[in-house]
Amino acid sequence: MMFAAMSISANKLDRAELRRQRRYMSPVFEVIVECELFRSLDWSAGGVHLDGLCEGAIEGTPVEGWIALPDSPKSYAFSGEVLRTDPTTGTTVLRFDDIEDETIEFLDQSVARRLH
Repeated sequence: MMFAAMSISANKLDRAELRRQRRYMSPVFEVIVECELFRSLDWSAGGVHLDGLCEGAIEGTPVEGWIALPDSPKSYAFSGEVLRTDPTTGTTVLRFDDIEDETIEFLDQSVARRLH
């Protein structure tokens, strides 16, 4: 038989290669979701990875929130859904479903400022 010649190692799927938007670790945002305050661990135009668990949220839970730079008087609205929570790391990942043009512009400007 030819089974001995086959590799028993499996190729791992690199989820980062499947992402549509580039993820950024800075700037760090303050994010309010359902009246809870979080900080972003990383983010993209498609969503945000939060530094805590959204209490009672399960995958697919719709959420409304606000995103801002720390110490900024202006915040920007979004709605989305919980993609996953990880009790082991104590984090939550949200996908933006609906963000206003003003919010998109804010995220774009935040990236541009970071690059300069």
